[in-house]
Amino acid sequence: MRTPSKSSWGVIEKNNLDAECAFRQFAGKSLKEAEKMFRDNALHYQEDLLAMPSIAFDYYAPIFADYVLSNNAKGDSDGASSFLHMVIELLQANRSLANEKTEKTRINAAKNVATRQAFYDADTDIYGEFSELYDQIIELAART
Repeated sequence: MRTPSKSSWGVIEKNNLDAECAFRQFAGKSLKEAEKMFRDNALHYQEDLLAMPSIAFDYYAPIFADYVLSNNAKGDSDGASSFLHMVIELLQANRSLANEKTEKTRINAAKNVATRQAFYDADTDIYGEFSELYDQIIELAART
């Protein structure tokens, strides 16, 4: 898949600050550049995914999934938690941003993240039980 062109982002409404920010930070970024962004601050950059048009989302969301599943994410409790919460938010909103392949990638990644809470050093007192978040994902996914 090729890096989404700036024109594939479409028209961004001037009052949509989240979409403007996502465009400013991600437009034209390669897979490698985006992966570095998630590695540097996954919590910050994952928020941009929700404000992207589907073409950009289908390109960048799997990179976030790849990052949280990689050894680079060891100790990144915020990144892992935000990934699970992003999947939940998309399912709750019944947003069909992703193509079928991206959707499967997200669900499979969520399952793997949920089973590796200790790897991310995600304290249950702060982040809750990742397995419970995954149960919620499965329940929501069954509704769509």
